[in-house]
Amino acid sequence: MSRQTPPNVVRVLLVEDDPGDAARMRALLQEEARTPSFTVAVAPTAQDALDELGVRPYDAVLLALSRAAVESGEGFDAIRHLDKTAPVVVLGALDDEEIAVKAVKRGAQDYLVKDRLITELLVRSLRYAQERHRLLAEHNRRLEYELKIAAFVQQSFLPGVLPATPGHDIGAYLHASGQVGGDFYDLIELPHDRVALAVGDASGKGIPGAILMAETQGVLRAEAAACATPLELVETLNRALLHDKSQDRFVTLFYGVLTASTGEFTFVNAGHPRALLLDGDGESPLLSTGPPLRLFAEAAWEERTVTLGAGARLVIYSDGVTEAQNEVDRFFDLDGIRGVMAEHRDSTAPELARHICHAAERFERGNPDPGDDKTVVVVRALKR
Repeated sequence: MSRQTPPNVVRVLLVEDDPGDAARMRALLQEEARTPSFTVAVAPTAQDALDELGVRPYDAVLLALSRAAVESGEGFDAIRHLDKTAPVVVLGALDDEEIAVKAVKRGAQDYLVKDRLITELLVRSLRYAQERHRLLAEHNRRLEYELKIAAFVQQSFLPGVLPATPGHDIGAYLHASGQVGGDFYDLIELPHDRVALAVGDASGKGIPGAILMAETQGVLRAEAAACATPLELVETLNRALLHDKSQDRFVTLFYGVLTASTGEFTFVNAGHPRALLLDGDGESPLLSTGPPLRLFAEAAWEERTVTLGAGARLVIYSDGVTEAQNEVDRFFDLDGIRGVMAEHRDSTAPELARHICHAAERFERGNPDPGDDKTVVVVRALKR
């Protein structure tokens, strides 16, 4: 096949190891009388196809999946790699809806059954695949630009230096996923030997989520010192965020104030995932004490107080950690956090926060969906 292809020719790369099936697919496309016409090159394996795509461009890829490739998962991996370069239409030996859905979820533009193919169906599928792939590429370029802006906003609002808290070791870590969300954390030094800790998640991704996150954190920082209690801060913040209800978005927030001299920790959990407090051999979940912010003008929250005894560890996290999902749809969940805490009993607070985020990230690596941002704040009460 020459490197120069006429503009009215659609270049198709067929991944098929059966010469008879390859000849049949080629014949079906050559029956198409209208322009643009089709030219077909054949690669026997997905790796051969990847090599060929690295040498010359193609307008579409026809990927024949054998039963063995489907059962081993190799076929689905091939879709993900090939689709980065050209739109993929899968040719299956089985009329199986579950396989078709999985193929499309992995990036295929369509799923066709070999034995039922006619020229018109095959040609239409390839043309639609090209257009959908083009539109998706344009969308992804816009999204990438938007995510860069959102990521800049998100990072600019994180505290540069954490306040020193006598008798306590505090650390935080935020792992931003490919889809920038509204995760944030903050630690604010307050009068009278106190420090405020906040972990929040503004709904929405990209710029809308980042803007709501920035607004929430800006009000929180401005009002934290003036509010006598965490409850007062949460109520003040809710009123401030409700000034504009043009968009149906909300914020979950875990906000607490730690008194360093006593270990007393007073908090409000506004619709955020439960925090975990491990003290000795016991575990106490710090559950939600009211709804998320920016939903109801007359919302009510409860304020609760616990004491961090010597050796206690408090872990506050966003739902991107516990809801990290692997390729078989299992969640990282609280058991994942507990496992990391057990494995790293002697880690510092910054180390433990990082270990938890990285463990959740590794857990979901087999999942094509990058998931949500992951944020963890850890407080360790040092032995006196």
